This record gives sequence, structure tokens and C-alpha cells, in this order.
Amino acid sequence: MTDISILDQSPLDDGQTVRAAIERSVKLAQLADQLKYKRYFVAEHHNMPEVAGTSPEILVTHILNQTTTIRVGSGGVMLQHYSPFKVIEQFHFISNLAPGRVDLGIGKAPGGFPLATKALQADLNENASSFEEKFHLLNQFNQQSFPQGSEFAQLTTAIRNEEVTKPEVFLLGTSINSAELAAKERVGFIYAYFINSNDKALKEAVQSYKAIYPEGRMIVAVAAVVAENLEQLEKVEAGRTNYALHFEDGQKITVNNQSQVDLFRQQSTEKFEIEEKRIDVFTGEAHQIKDAIAKLNVDGDIDEFMLHMPVHDAQLRKQTVIQLAPVNSEQLEKEGII
Repeated sequence: MTDISILDQSPLDDGQTVRAAIERSVKLAQLADQLKYKRYFVAEHHNMPEVAGTSPEILVTHILNQTTTIRVGSGGVMLQHYSPFKVIEQFHFISNLAPGRVDLGIGKAPGGFPLATKALQADLNENASSFEEKFHLLNQFNQQSFPQGSEFAQLTTAIRNEEVTKPEVFLLGTSINSAELAAKERVGFIYAYFINSNDKALKEAVQSYKAIYPEGRMIVAVAAVVAENLEQLEKVEAGRTNYALHFEDGQKITVNNQSQVDLFRQQSTEKFEIEEKRIDVFTGEAHQIKDAIAKLNVDGDIDEFMLHMPVHDAQLRKQTVIQLAPVNSEQLEKEGII
């Protein structure tokens, strides 16, 4: 059976406080733990009113302390803002708190708009390393695999002498290039199908990744919400549209709504073209969603699916987690577990 996991962006529902959103993320993670989901990832966003998660490393630690078996990780740390060594120091330290349960997902995007990016990178050197260079360095720090004679070979973290399992690293992406980078670095890859719902692009990314790194873990993150009536379907429909901003240098950033497009335009000096896109959200009854997800894995090369629930309704998110659970949720309900 293909493993199932969860990606939680800690959304702020209407009128909700950040503290309440964090508490709901914790409760959803505890439910996922009971229902035998494989892992629970939390996101990083900056200066965005719709979501609460600015510090995945803190929320990961908080959730680990309140769950028992589920793996918990970042989905992901936006590496362009940070020192690779500091990120590994943090996650090696966290790994000592919950050995064998910590994952480190790394993202290439900024996780916010130009003003927040400017503030986060205010002290970075203008000649900073490329993302590919920083990602390679991060993996060297994680595996402590520097060549003999390297000045960084003498650095130590909170994991010493292999007494604790190192965090499993994943790269988040939507392209063949990202898939190949993950494979060459010999780390897991999470294809964000909820951003790029192109079946051909997905197949090419999976094939490219597995061709280079056959034993690597290939995860596909899909948007899915169990909706059983018209009112619930309308709530899902409200979150189906996003906008791809295409820049002159070839870069692309995806935002969730028109107000975010307007905010980005106010804060950016760069010119960009706007592409309105429909998010491919698997919705309907649980069996319909399960069938749709299974069809993505006809070749059997996808090792795991990760559920992203793009709806500002905590009850719908909970309903989805229960009904798409890897175990028989009806039996657990009879036993009083949920």
C-alpha cells in the first residue's frame, strides 16, 4: 500500500488568531498520528495573512513533543534565506528530541512577497551562492561528507558518532530540473502536483528522478478535500484558483489569489506576466478521491502521496484526514480512538 502523509500550511480561518491556528495544526497532527499517516509536514510563509506558519523548525518541534510515532518535518525550509549550516544544526538538534522521526523538507521559493524577502535577506552578501550550491552544502553538512582537507570537515553538530539518526532530507519542486537535482543529491523528492497539475510533467519528473536514483523516495503532494454536499463543494471551489507570476529572467512564483497578485505588484520592481490557473483539487467522496489519486500511480513509481487541503474550514480538513486515512477510520471510531 502506498504511504499517505499530510502537508499543513496552518491556515487562518475567518477571524481566527495565530494561536488558534497553531493549536488546530497540533490537533490535526495528533489525529494523523492516531490514523497511521506516514509523516506530517508544516510549511514556511512570511507576511501572509492567510497562513500562520513562519517558523517550521519551531512548529516541527512543538508537534513532535505532542505526537508519538508519526514523522514530522518542514514542508519546507526556504533555504535561500538561511545558512545551510544553521539549518542542519537546528534539525540535528531537533533529531535528538525525537530520534528517527525528523524530516527536513527544503524549498526553493521565497515563501513570501518582495518586502518580506528583502527583510529576511537584508544582511546577505550580494554575491551569495546559488540555490544549488547551498543545497549541496546543506547535504554535505547533514551527512558530514566533506572531503578530507575541507575546512568544514572539522565542524560538528548535535549529532555525533551516529548515535542519533540524521533527518531525512527532501527537496520540494514542480519540475524535471528539481527532480534531477534531488536525485543527484540522493535525497527524497516531493513533486507539488497541487501547484503544477500537469500529468505529463509529473510523469517526466518521476521518470527522471527514478532513472538517476532508483531507491530514492518519490512523493507527490496533491490537493484533496472530502466534500459530500453542495455547501462543502462551494467552499472547495473558492480556493481552486491561483496565479503564476512569470518573470523576465525565467523565474516563476505562484500566489493564491488576486489580492496577493496586487500586493506582489506593489512590492516588486520587476516586470512579470500573470497566468491565472485552476488548481486541480481532488474532491467529492473519499472513495472518489482515493481512485483519482491511485490513477496518478499507474506505473507504480510513486512511493507516497502527501495531502494538501486548500480550504479555510477546519472541519472539512479534519473530515478529509479521517476519511482518507491509511487505516480503517470506521473501526477506530468504534474503538473510541477517534
